[in-house]
Amino acid sequence: MSSDQIQIQSLVHRYCDALCKRNREAWISTFAEDGMWNSGRGEVVGHGALSDAFLQIMELFQHVLQLTHNGEVNVDGDAAHGCWYITEYGLTAKQRRTFYIAHYDDDYRRTAGGWKFQRRTVTWHYHGEPDLTGTFGPPPGYM
Repeated sequence: MSSDQIQIQSLVHRYCDALCKRNREAWISTFAEDGMWNSGRGEVVGHGALSDAFLQIMELFQHVLQLTHNGEVNVDGDAAHGCWYITEYGLTAKQRRTFYIAHYDDDYRRTAGGWKFQRRTVTWHYHGEPDLTGTFGPPPGYM
């Protein structure tokens, strides 16, 4: 694995860590200034909009634990593309337990501050009980 790939893998892990800790500033710092995030509810572009989206999402949850699993990164100069599989466990503000399996398709850009997300788009594969008796595909309200 190249140094760039290791740095991008670290970026992906910092993203999840910030989400789990509900650390909005750390989460936003993983994106380029004009970075885009799409969780299936439309594109959110730029640090201001990302900050607002983070607050809206976190209002829905008491706890979120997102884990990154296998992934791949291809670097081409100051740009790169990656794909990472995740699981996410949560407890909503209404005390509903959630479990998701998904993957992120990412575009990265090397900046003066290191590698950042230029684009991060989630594809939902499963939502339901961890024993997989739930529904495969995106959760209700997404795409």
